[in-house]
Amino acid sequence: MTTSILLTACSGMTMRVKPAGGPAQRVQHVVLVELDDPARASEMMQDMREAFEAIPVLAAWQAGPKVDTGRPQVQAWYTVGIVTEFDTVEDYKAYLEHPRHKALVEKWKPRWKRSEMFDFGSVAMTTGGN
Repeated sequence: MTTSILLTACSGMTMRVKPAGGPAQRVQHVVLVELDDPARASEMMQDMREAFEAIPVLAAWQAGPKVDTGRPQVQAWYTVGIVTEFDTVEDYKAYLEHPRHKALVEKWKPRWKRSEMFDFGSVAMTTGGN
């Protein structure tokens, strides 16, 4: 049975937590990249699309350019943000060793001024409704 928790700080947002003994939490890998030439962001994202479609252990991914929301407390140094998701730590490790991922990093890392990476586990979340 799924347990629902209403987050009172965000009215209308519901977090669904898998019951104890359920599947292991998924792995999220977040990368923020500042490119030497920001005009090449769409080229890098196209290369990511082509590479990621060929990596079967990649459960989901999203990428896009920085959005200026006018909030000074939000990091704004990066050009492109990338979030990849994996079912297991083993899948994440296989992704890191996949030839398409390695080729993507080999091509683009020399064009990065700066990058930061974050890995975390996640539980299934939805907004609204029960």
